[in-house]
Amino acid sequence: MRALPIILLLAAAAASAQEPKREEASAEETRIVQSIVECLLAGLPGEWLQARMEINLEKPFDDTGAVRYHVLRSENVEPEPFVPCDPKQPPRALLEIRKLQAESQRGWIGVQLTVLPDGRFRIRYGQPKK
Repeated sequence: MRALPIILLLAAAAASAQEPKREEASAEETRIVQSIVECLLAGLPGEWLQARMEINLEKPFDDTGAVRYHVLRSENVEPEPFVPCDPKQPPRALLEIRKLQAESQRGWIGVQLTVLPDGRFRIRYGQPKK
């Protein structure tokens, strides 16, 4: 089963994986990301190269928005949708992370979480244009 190695590697990757530039993820942020990844893994097919979750909010600090889940199974093929363990759990968890962020970073309007089978992940936040 691939889930255990991925979850174990998440803690090691958390310190350098987040944007905007941050020194390290807190233990609470790492715990939340691990819960998100566990839910994503439950819905992924057996063989996959990359899983991605995207949230787009209409405006900063919204509690709801558009959520998409895509999995890439092989190179040179379009990503396809998948359904995680509970489609509502990962976005709620990312909104929970927002509460832990510095005040200057909480106003994001988009976030993309990308997970690879080897446990690496990246979180990218999109800030509104000023």
